[in-house]
Amino acid sequence: VLSNGKLIEFDSPQVLLSNDSSHFTLLVEQTGMAEAEYLRTLANSTESCTRQKQEIHDFDDDSALETNEMDPLVPSLKLL
Repeated sequence: VLSNGKLIEFDSPQVLLSNDSSHFTLLVEQTGMAEAEYLRTLANSTESCTRQKQEIHDFDDDSALETNEMDPLVPSLKLL
């Protein structure tokens, strides 16, 4: 969040909205009750989606490591 050309807050929208006194929260509140509620819902769903994608990516990385370690076609370090 910028104010007068200066950075005053930096974090995900969900984190900023969890702080009732953040500048971002105050800006969202100024949009009106219905719009503010929509923006909060949007921030929460986006954060949840991002978290799920990261968990899938982490799982895929772990699976790839396990597969490569057991693959008989992958030369061991001793042979190199």
